[in-house]
Amino acid sequence: MKLSVLRLNIPQAILMHTSLLAAVLVAPMLLCADEARADEPSWSQRKCQFYQSFRDQLQPSRDKSELGEEFLKSEDAFVASGCTGRIHVCPTTEAELDYANKMSLRMMNEGATGSFLPYSCAPTD
Repeated sequence: MKLSVLRLNIPQAILMHTSLLAAVLVAPMLLCADEARADEPSWSQRKCQFYQSFRDQLQPSRDKSELGEEFLKSEDAFVASGCTGRIHVCPTTEAELDYANKMSLRMMNEGATGSFLPYSCAPTD
């Protein structure tokens, strides 16, 4: 049985070695990039962080009695769910609607769509 020997001309050999060298040098950089991304919060987590930050900014400026207990309780439940629960926060007073509008504008300015926001008076299933 005869073994065939791989015979490459010089340009082919250079190309093969260059490709191998590039793969060896690039692979660790790609692995490091994946590890760095793993430490970053997801888009859902970032939206929830934005929501909590804006909430912390807007609520202290209001008299707590302006926002009803049910409204605040529902909003607390939304945040406690990681801002992923389909919890309806229904603004029923002018102050609650004003607060919801301000929160909505701030969140949309950060790139969150209206479907992320909990403000709805639709009946829950």
